[in-house]
Amino acid sequence: MTSSLDEAILRVLPTERDATAWLSTPEIRRRLEERGHRVGYTKKVQRHLTALEADARVVSIINGRELMWQRKPWLHGLQEGVGLMSASEAVAFHILQRFAGNKLPNAVTKDIDPLFKAAEARLSQENDNHQDDSRVYRAWGDKIDSVDGAFTLIRPKLRPEIFQTVVTATFFERELLVQYRAAYKGEQKEQKEQKDEEKGEPRTKTLWPLALVESAGVMYMVAQDPSHPPRPEKGETEWRRALYRLDRIRSVKESGESFSYPDDFKLRKYIETQQVFDFLPEPPVLLELAFEGSAGNQLRESPMSKDQQIDTLADGRMKVTGTVTPSLKLRWWLRALGAGVEILAPQGLRDEFAEDFAKLANRYRTA
Repeated sequence: MTSSLDEAILRVLPTERDATAWLSTPEIRRRLEERGHRVGYTKKVQRHLTALEADARVVSIINGRELMWQRKPWLHGLQEGVGLMSASEAVAFHILQRFAGNKLPNAVTKDIDPLFKAAEARLSQENDNHQDDSRVYRAWGDKIDSVDGAFTLIRPKLRPEIFQTVVTATFFERELLVQYRAAYKGEQKEQKEQKDEEKGEPRTKTLWPLALVESAGVMYMVAQDPSHPPRPEKGETEWRRALYRLDRIRSVKESGESFSYPDDFKLRKYIETQQVFDFLPEPPVLLELAFEGSAGNQLRESPMSKDQQIDTLADGRMKVTGTVTPSLKLRWWLRALGAGVEILAPQGLRDEFAEDFAKLANRYRTA
């Protein structure tokens, strides 16, 4: 039976078709570590290589005092891959690389990089042939794109070494030691943290990285704090889990320990039930809105809730009712509609907006 390390070794080994046809055991270990595999020591790689050779998966030669290794050509090289790859497969790998290539750990990216290159070569080959039936495959990459639904801000810079450390640990389920800068800190608190760092006293969190989520161009890590188990006596039935923006991580490294991925965590359920990406969610309420003109027409095709109902008020405005979770994102959406919407209920949210708009009106009158 081939282990995950065996598969990783087979991926990094060259074949007789490659320019560098043989690799030494230390070089194989270096390439494995580069991809995020925790090997530990060279002799471990040597044992796996010997077992693979016994299974006729690899071959070796002696170069001086050093054993050199090569994989039998069960995976074809780039040219053969281009010949075997269909136009549909080439398009699929091209789109994967374009939209998700920067979200994959090195353990995955470096293994499938030959497929990305083969896809690029295959589509280029199609372009050279000028075949009418293949033109649609070549053109597809220029027919799709992705844009943000709101006003686009300049995205915060994300240090590549931090991203790769986090994504590799998330992929392999390894514990992280994180120094984190929380948002919206006062100037004095920020200066205190900087002084603590200068004294060699930065705060370090031990976290279990469970998932990565991109929202509005910002990458977040969903992590569990292993030092805070549930406390049933205080009504806590679940582990403490929180979001960490990757661009706010000052430094991060693996602790050297692995963790058992929690059975009760499902990312999709976490996003839908906790609604943490709506930011500061509150208990659900029955929201009633009145729309002027065509301001609410989008809700006819994209409802704001599963129980949404649409009626017409006596003054002709469209009334929309549904159960929603108040949050910052909901408020941003309502404010973006401006005078085109009136909040009828709940009264607390209506009063909040009335007070905000009164302040704005006074501010602009003063100006």
